[in-house]
Amino acid sequence: MENESTLEHETTLEHALDVAKANHKQAQKLLDQAVAGNAAGDVPDERVEQLRGLLALATEDLQRVAREQ
Repeated sequence: MENESTLEHETTLEHALDVAKANHKQAQKLLDQAVAGNAAGDVPDERVEQLRGLLALATEDLQRVAREQ
């Protein structure tokens, strides 16, 4: 199955960019949910900070892949 999705891209860098964009989007979604949960008292501050770090890594990865494109 993974090969089928790879075949849809002309290059490996295009695939890497799509993956980096999806990872960034998911990290942002998780952080947004955690911030809302934190405001409601359901999610601890530590988890929010972990997800902020995840988003920062996803952002760095997206920027790196975009530069390589």
